[in-house]
Amino acid sequence: MAHMIVTEEALTQTQNVDVSLLPKPAADNSVHATMRCLAGSVESYEIRRDKKSIEIGRHPSCDIVIKDKRASGRHVRIFRDDNFNYTVEELSANGAWCNETFMQKGEQRELKNGDSISICVHHKFESDSFAAWMFRLLEADKKDEEAMPAPSHTPRSSASTAASSEASKDSSTLNLVTEQWIQENWSMRTVLGSGNFSEVRMGLQVKQLGSAPYAVKIIDKRRFYQFQSKRVSGLSLQDEAKLLMDMHHPNIINFFSWFETEEKLYIAMEYVAGGDLLQFIMENGAFQEQVARRLFGQITNAVGYLHSRNIVHRDLKPENILLSSKNVDIMEPKLADFGLARMNMKTQDCKTFCGTPHYFAPEVIKTFQGAAEGNAGGYGKQVDMWSLGVILYIILSGIPPFEEEGLYEQILAGKYEFDVQEWTKVSAEAKELVAGLMVVDPKLRFNIERTMQHKWFVVDQKLPEDPTKGDVRPMEFDSPDVSAKRRRTMEDADAGVAVFVGGA
Repeated sequence: MAHMIVTEEALTQTQNVDVSLLPKPAADNSVHATMRCLAGSVESYEIRRDKKSIEIGRHPSCDIVIKDKRASGRHVRIFRDDNFNYTVEELSANGAWCNETFMQKGEQRELKNGDSISICVHHKFESDSFAAWMFRLLEADKKDEEAMPAPSHTPRSSASTAASSEASKDSSTLNLVTEQWIQENWSMRTVLGSGNFSEVRMGLQVKQLGSAPYAVKIIDKRRFYQFQSKRVSGLSLQDEAKLLMDMHHPNIINFFSWFETEEKLYIAMEYVAGGDLLQFIMENGAFQEQVARRLFGQITNAVGYLHSRNIVHRDLKPENILLSSKNVDIMEPKLADFGLARMNMKTQDCKTFCGTPHYFAPEVIKTFQGAAEGNAGGYGKQVDMWSLGVILYIILSGIPPFEEEGLYEQILAGKYEFDVQEWTKVSAEAKELVAGLMVVDPKLRFNIERTMQHKWFVVDQKLPEDPTKGDVRPMEFDSPDVSAKRRRTMEDADAGVAVFVGGA
């Protein structure tokens, strides 16, 4: 059943679109978004939360029916994913406008709060506009996202929007492209995360019918080179793309393609909808041990794949472990962010002070301290094993092993405890594995082979059960003061910025 809103007189194409002038629907928690009439005799429409797709066109079965014969039977489709990210897809050869971008048949664009959709002719620039809407979300977006402004160029007719010769390139073989090609072939408006010289956006291939979303890492070349020159880094701009091209593992993020403009490098990778491991733990608490064993086994297997190819990640942490789903029964972890990864052929040929402080291995800190004193040093793949130990500690307890104050001193001394309440429900085998990974001396620390063969992965035992809880165990504390302290510490670890100083 279509849910129509009786509209007031539509705004004319000569008026500025002022949201305050648009008819406001009555509050209804079952409604997630609206299509508010901007031009023509079409009606506005409410998109309910349980509605994943609507169609606009002349056919009577469409959710929004247009009577004008210039519209096709099924002209436009609007659909969303489970995270309520909306996309508009052009189904007709007659075309449609999303903001100031003309969409041809089969093209897709991300749809954001305040975007306009015009059928065939643009509602602002053509006097015979017959169907146009503004897309409005009825509640604040709960994600930390940032809108990339829609391309601001003079609207063109459908004939003049034919793809250029560059736009016809196969995206799997792209290298140097233009900004215009980016605008015509990709929609990248939702920010998923950001770093020192890059950000990750959700990306859609607008000309590919049924395009799945990608996670596109966008590296600012100028900022990267400034960063590189200040720290005398041996990493090159394309290192991450080259590493990802050759990696194929179910628990490592899949690589799709890379391309670049004069100013930016783009790496298109697999998009996973479950968020990252740290955010999941902060929202839900520690995992039950059975689930932790499965997830950590998959993470360890992925690191084993890297080490077998002489690759050291150097920034393993829960934020760089993405989850395929938020459902603990089916979620799978995937390693991501290989911006600091490099080939590691010898035991101590890494010299860079890099990574994230809470996950630093002792030898990384010692290398930095030694360099400041003029003493040569280095580290290798064993830094990843220490980071795995910290990750396992957090997975099982929901808190980091080290306090923020005196962090480096605690790491160098290997000073951590299993004395908080969370560890009372964890097996001795799991604690033994954590202890074996978090050994200060890298020569005595478990390597990847010994870790993968540890008895914890095959132990068959009855773990303490709590019938009131499922697979995720919320954090529990003895007193409000302890709870506040632990939560601050966990947030401090979450806020840690990756460090990168000198070397390779």
